[in-house]
Amino acid sequence: MDDREQSVEAVVDYCRTQARLLSGQSERLSAEIDDLLDEIDTEAAAVRDRLASGREQADSPDQPAGPGEAVDETTVAELEAKQSTVADKQERLDEIGTLAAAYVDLASSLQAESDATEAIRRVLELEADADAPAFFEERETLLETAADQ
Repeated sequence: MDDREQSVEAVVDYCRTQARLLSGQSERLSAEIDDLLDEIDTEAAAVRDRLASGREQADSPDQPAGPGEAVDETTVAELEAKQSTVADKQERLDEIGTLAAAYVDLASSLQAESDATEAIRRVLELEADADAPAFFEERETLLETAADQ
């Protein structure tokens, strides 16, 4: 393998590494979403129980509804905020998946490339188009490295 092939292989390895890092982010984000959904389910079940309890008391004239049996606006707002957070995290998860797939696809297509400069140009183009630096807080992308030069 000559130097050019090694350079292209290094770019392919970079793309695969970026995809693996994004996969790790995806797993963490999925776990966060699952935890939030569990919290929402638990809180929604508690709200349903309070509502059912309030209806039962309303049906019984000798049992007035007690304080806290009704669902307050704060509880509803908290549930809505958590649902919004889940939606935001799901959107981010989708973006991460798209970028990871793009890195994998690029790595595959670069294997046939013989020009290291062209391989790097294609990675820079992908990273610029996808705003890849926004997905890597603890690692500098090739695009950022090139911009620093």
